[in-house]
Amino acid sequence: MIKRVSLVFALAFALFVMKTNAWADTTTIVYSFPVNGGPANPHLYLPNQHFVQQMIYDKLVSFGKGGVIEPCLAESWDISDDGTEYTFHLRKDVKFSDGSPFNADAAVKNFDTIMLNRKRHTWQEITNKIEKWEAVGEYDLKITLNSPYANTLNDFSAFRPYRFIAPSSIPESGSTADGIKAPIGTGPWVLSEISPNEHDLFTRNEYYWGPKPQIEKVLIKVIPDPLTRAIALETGEIDLIYGRGQIGLDVFDRLSKDPKFVTSVSPPLANSVIALNTDVFPTSEKAVRLALNYVTNRDEIINGLYLGYEEPAYLYCNKIYKYCDIDLKPHPFDIALASKTLDDAGWKLPPGGTVREKDGKKLDIPFSFIATDGNHKAVVEAMQAQALKAGINIIPMGEESDIYISHNREGNFNMLLVETYSAPLEPIANFSAMRVPTNTECQALKGLPQKEQLNELIGKLLASFKEEDIARYVRDILTVLHEEAVFIPINGISLFEVHRKGELDGVTFDTDKYHIAFEKMRKLK
Repeated sequence: MIKRVSLVFALAFALFVMKTNAWADTTTIVYSFPVNGGPANPHLYLPNQHFVQQMIYDKLVSFGKGGVIEPCLAESWDISDDGTEYTFHLRKDVKFSDGSPFNADAAVKNFDTIMLNRKRHTWQEITNKIEKWEAVGEYDLKITLNSPYANTLNDFSAFRPYRFIAPSSIPESGSTADGIKAPIGTGPWVLSEISPNEHDLFTRNEYYWGPKPQIEKVLIKVIPDPLTRAIALETGEIDLIYGRGQIGLDVFDRLSKDPKFVTSVSPPLANSVIALNTDVFPTSEKAVRLALNYVTNRDEIINGLYLGYEEPAYLYCNKIYKYCDIDLKPHPFDIALASKTLDDAGWKLPPGGTVREKDGKKLDIPFSFIATDGNHKAVVEAMQAQALKAGINIIPMGEESDIYISHNREGNFNMLLVETYSAPLEPIANFSAMRVPTNTECQALKGLPQKEQLNELIGKLLASFKEEDIARYVRDILTVLHEEAVFIPINGISLFEVHRKGELDGVTFDTDKYHIAFEKMRKLK
């Protein structure tokens, strides 16, 4: 019986390898992802994956290296003196992947459908600012704002939702919130095939207006397990591992020492932080939040869990972003200071006890995480061990993904891990989203005594147009968040890439944490 099962498994594995190796040529890159990329609706969110949306659809402008805004579908643009009118001069040689023209009328139809679902996009401040959109020439698109907004071009260069689909793909209802007829964009790739739980196949868009990709196809295999993914790379079944959480760092570290592989790590692109709910006991107490910051041993987490590949973070926003490199004294790792802070706040250790108490209540703090996310679980456990030294009992709360997301949006948590946005939305869109009720950070800030003051600062920031004003308000906001210890910054988020030496060229990291530039890659063999 054992031999028969082994034979069946061997035959199944052989068929799997044969099927995969059918794509093993110089015209195709084989990548993997834990799930299918979704229906590829450019104007919606999960299950639509960011990198898939960016493969198919373009935006008006791009966020380049050093924060420089560069042309994309718009060749150039004019801004009125009062900062409320943007006229984008669109490229004249652009077609959607079905051959239909991209022009100002097509752009207007996209704005029409995006704005029908406006409430879903209010996390991005540009959505609240747009008052009017119109074609003022065949290739001239004019956007009128209700007030100046300095982050306008950054927001339009973001990963979603301001990307353009062929008008013929918009449903009869006029709203892409109801779905799309087909994923037809102007980007370098066409989604040609979706095989649920198996793969997505992308082919080169022969109408693409930019430099044509050097490869013809990208096959994205569905491989949920990181270890299986690593084995697939080592056996030649896939060509590339790219992203965060796609591979265990212990395996990445091993491959980095193997001369058969090329590995690289991006600079930090965002921050991983622990959000502390100011509206739920006991994290509603500032002393408790400060103590949690003091018991956080970043070096232990970074060296132990991330093997030293990522950098520590000390503020909510990563210092690499404009306006964010400010001089605020970090909260130190100091168990004694955490204990004193709690003592002074009335949290005492009972005789012979290990967990502090006050007014008959124990200092028990649930820490929510996705049960299947090993990385999150490891951070929780590291925090749990250090916190107990100061008399804080962190209780791991593993949850299913859907429940976890629901609790985040409803504010039903004490502690949880979140990631800040990467370019082009840091830092301003991060702060804008803090006023949206379904945003985790907004829920975390709900009980903050300075919440009204913080909202006022964010409002002033979003209405500012002068550099010195923007810098001042960003500093003021970060200062409030830091002094009130609402977040525990852990580490800067990097991306990890591995491929076999001599088989792939042109693998680069972009300015945001979602874009995978397959169009720049070349298969060598």
